Amino acid sequence: MLIKLSAGDIRLGKPIDFAVYSGDGKLLLQQGYVVDSEGLLERLYRLGHREGTAARARTGIPSTIEPSPTGDTDRNQLLFGTVNLDRSQPDENPTTSKKSPSLPNLRQKVEFFHLTRDGGTDALRMELAGVIPDEALIARHTRQDAPALATGMVYEARLFTGSRVFKFATRLLPESSGPLGCHFLKYPEVVSQAIVRRQHRVPTSIIGQLHTNEYQRPATDVLVENVSSIGVGISAEQDFLIVGQSARLAMNLSIDSRTRHVEVVVEVRNRRQEGGCFKYGLQIVQVPDEGRRDIKDFVLESVAAT
Repeated sequence: MLIKLSAGDIRLGKPIDFAVYSGDGKLLLQQGYVVDSEGLLERLYRLGHREGTAARARTGIPSTIEPSPTGDTDRNQLLFGTVNLDRSQPDENPTTSKKSPSLPNLRQKVEFFHLTRDGGTDALRMELAGVIPDEALIARHTRQDAPALATGMVYEARLFTGSRVFKFATRLLPESSGPLGCHFLKYPEVVSQAIVRRQHRVPTSIIGQLHTNEYQRPATDVLVENVSSIGVGISAEQDFLIVGQSARLAMNLSIDSRTRHVEVVVEVRNRRQEGGCFKYGLQIVQVPDEGRRDIKDFVLESVAAT
């Protein structure tokens, strides 16, 4: 039989050691899924059930999930069944042969999943919760105040996992709403992908302030020309830094349509002059954990936008 979840059954950031079901026996979460948000945790305690000791014998609900057709199972895969999917809709281009899509499995962490309206520029930040191979993607908003997905709208999706960026077109499926605030999106027919090097450097045009350790020297305005997770490239009209010198760089980064103030300790690794401008390569040597996450998110968002 199924029993209601009790306090302590699920912990934030820890893999679940059992499958979670709705009250009528539909699978909500696979065993091994890692719950990483308070909102999802609250909904699970409100709606979720688990197997009792006699569940398999009395209800026929399996204690393990059959592997997907690809043969890959994933501890972070979230499945809700396909009860709300309308498979009666014909293909939009039935005469066009489908190319085999190449979406990743979810063994690796999905760093971001963004949707952009066809022809638009503002990205919707989503969480890819699961994949039903050849049928649907399951996604939910990462922010409660995010705009709703529009029925009939074609979205350009960008997904980053491992060392690859995946791009494809998708749209809401009919009757697309699922449990726990999720939506069903059309499984892509064509997927393009590109490899991103580990320390990807993105071009920027940000005004920052550089503080040296020189006594009574005021902060100097610099142009931040590129950013990576380990370094920054800047330019300035003054020749005021030498290789090996330490300094403090402050800058504002736009992440998910919000501004984050980041301060890092840097060390000058190289210097060159181009015309009347001086360019410096700075290595990040010290940064708070929150600042490190902000820089990483900024780089990934920038990669997604290109």
